[in-house]
Amino acid sequence: MATDFGQTNLPFLREDCIEVFGAEQGGRIFDEALAIYGELVGAADFRGSEAVRYHMTAKLFPAMSYYKALQACGVADALRMVRRETQKAAAVNKQNNAAFAKMPFVYTMYRMGVKRYMAKNFPPEGWQTEWVRCDGKEIHFDLHTCLYHDVCVANGCPELCAVYCENDDIAFSGLLPKIKFERSGTLGGGAKVCDFHFIKAKK
Repeated sequence: MATDFGQTNLPFLREDCIEVFGAEQGGRIFDEALAIYGELVGAADFRGSEAVRYHMTAKLFPAMSYYKALQACGVADALRMVRRETQKAAAVNKQNNAAFAKMPFVYTMYRMGVKRYMAKNFPPEGWQTEWVRCDGKEIHFDLHTCLYHDVCVANGCPELCAVYCENDDIAFSGLLPKIKFERSGTLGGGAKVCDFHFIKAKK
């Protein structure tokens, strides 16, 4: 079992817990989160997919274990605290996207690689993807099922899914001004699908 969150998207969680709650309570919350993380990983069904394993262990379970630990320790605004931590991770992805967006022909490269990227990193074992459009003006696909939504529901915290969804908005904003990301609804927000739109900027 992991001894910290160093290999996840929340490597700074212990330090943040202590900063926000103090050494004693923060340490207790972090230890609880770590114990819950181990339980979640130990009981997880990775569906025979390394991509699913990565999403669960590196992205899904760290935030979920922190959320459950905050609740167990009586923190009233647990969802807000988790949102604060995951937004820090999303900001790193935003920076990476911003660096990519500085390259020439960004939209063309994005369009040429997106289906291969999705097939590898968001496989059918975790996501049911319907491709609607992928042309010179817009990339649009709908997710009819999503691993994040399924796992949140299965673990009794469907409200947490919306936090993961919000982080997409932060991360993909780094593609501006060359690519605009839009979405009208998410499974976590109660919509029938998550609709992803990547729109080429007008010259």
